[in-house]
Amino acid sequence: MENKEIFTSVVRIKGDPNNKVVSVKSTEPVDISIWKELSKVIGRIYVSTPIKVGDLICKNIMNTGVDIVCTKTIEI
Repeated sequence: MENKEIFTSVVRIKGDPNNKVVSVKSTEPVDISIWKELSKVIGRIYVSTPIKVGDLICKNIMNTGVDIVCTKTIEI
């Protein structure tokens, strides 16, 4: 059995006084053993609004071939 699941987290929003973070997830299951490193990378990312569900946050994160996308729409 593979030890992979969809990775979920939040990224910080820059320049929006009403919203501090937005939820994100991986587009494919990721090996659980690298989740800690993924969290460190995600923690350095900032996005700005507006942002929509499915917007690409990070392409091919840590050379895994998996993208990180937004899971919530936030208008300006």
